[in-house]
Order: sequence, then structure tokens, then C-alpha cells
Amino acid sequence: MEEEKYLPELMAEKDSLDPSFVHASRLLAEEIEKFQGSDGKKEDEEKKYLDVISNKNIKLSERVLIPVKQYPKDSTCHAIPWLSVSVSSTILDMQ
Repeated sequence: MEEEKYLPELMAEKDSLDPSFVHASRLLAEEIEKFQGSDGKKEDEEKKYLDVISNKNIKLSERVLIPVKQYPKDSTCHAIPWLSVSVSSTILDMQ
């Protein structure tokens, strides 16, 4: 949907909506506020990229879930030996 038409359509839909639809009117009001506050841009789009040109260290983390019912006797260190590998050295080796 085109951005120029989106806001007027939302406002027209909110005005034509029956007042008994409380949740729908609340959701429309929230969407109108979001659209007006962000000027049509989503917050996720702005935070999408990292500065990789600077020499700052970047900490990457990932949550790993181990199926304990399948591997009850294995500890994390023995089951997954690659967890101790440094991500930053791996990234530097790839350059």
C-alpha cells in the first residue's frame, strides 16, 4: 500500500467504525500514532545495521538449548566442544 494513501485510509476507517468496536478503534488509533510518529519508517529498519568499519569489539551471543532428555549425562562442555571458540578470532580469520 502506498504511504500517501495509508494514513488517510486509516483515519477514514477509524471515523466510519462503529463505536461498539472498542478494540478495533484502539488498534487503529495505535497504528495511526505509530505511523505519524515514525513518518512511515519502522523502528526495526533503523537498528538493522552495525558499524563494522570501526575497530570496536562486537559481542555476539546466541542461546543454545540442549535436549536434556536425549542427553542426560552429557555436560555442556563435553557435548558441544565448539562453544568455547572465540567468535571474534573466527571473524578475523575470515577477513
